[in-house]
Amino acid sequence: MSSLLSLLGLRSDYRSPSQSRLITSTILPPTSSSSSSSSSQPTGTVTYSQGLTNVQVKIFGPVLDHNDRQPAVPVNPDDKKVPLTVILEVPVNPSNPDRYITVTTSSSAPQAVSSTLDSFSSSLKTAQSHCLALHSVFTRSILPPSLTSTSKKPRITIHLKVLHNDGSLLSTLINASTLALATSAIPLVDLPVSTTTAVYSSTMTKSSSTKRRRNNSNTIGGKGGMGGKKFLLLDLNLSEETSECVDSYCTSCYLLHSNEVVLSQSNNRLGLEKYLEMVDFGQRNVGNVRNEIEGIMRDWARGLYRAREGEGEVELKEGKVCIN
Repeated sequence: MSSLLSLLGLRSDYRSPSQSRLITSTILPPTSSSSSSSSSQPTGTVTYSQGLTNVQVKIFGPVLDHNDRQPAVPVNPDDKKVPLTVILEVPVNPSNPDRYITVTTSSSAPQAVSSTLDSFSSSLKTAQSHCLALHSVFTRSILPPSLTSTSKKPRITIHLKVLHNDGSLLSTLINASTLALATSAIPLVDLPVSTTTAVYSSTMTKSSSTKRRRNNSNTIGGKGGMGGKKFLLLDLNLSEETSECVDSYCTSCYLLHSNEVVLSQSNNRLGLEKYLEMVDFGQRNVGNVRNEIEGIMRDWARGLYRAREGEGEVELKEGKVCIN
């Protein structure tokens, strides 16, 4: 059994077990919702990378459910969900990134429907699961229409395309969508932030066991096979997700301001104790991801403000705002 941690307790990309990957993003300036409804242009576009996992998110809306010539439809005050459509494009496999599976789910059709053939059952099942999870998270996170409009019911579409998958795909999709919605002037009830945690069984050596005891906050009780201990890892890459050393991994989404867990998906069945430890470990360490996303949003907003004040044009590169 190969080890995922070096003798210094570091992973293959030189991260500690509780360290997340580097986040970068490119944010395109938003367009008005009126123009997006008529010309099908996105309200906002974000290219987001978490490590080597790279996705693109386009936000369309809010637009009306009905044609402008028709009378406005009153909003039901008891309706606490925004009409939301999620479209997800996922490569069939990493070796063939030009072939995509497209999955769609919406408030009117809650099942994830694929527009492609079912010949790639494993990839299709994963894409459907991710699409349903995204719809569930952001249906709860976007401010309900009853609080933003009294006469018209807006409709929002999130279109996601996976450009490269190197692990923790669902959490990357959630974080990218959060950033895209926030920079497209879509009101959010809270800021959904996600991360993936895993239980790693490592064969301990004499030289590494002493080193790892110093960081026992990432160690859970019990021993793994071959006399090893079990450790918790944060924000997995693809080699870690597919490693035989990883017993299981779990993707959780947190609303940090309201202190809620709104999503938790595992690749296999987990015991209650292990599940709670993984969710708690993610909640204690996901703050770093939130801080990076909020920092990108602040820099983006500051750059737009300066550009409007006539101090120069704003240029956005990898989440950093440059004023020319």
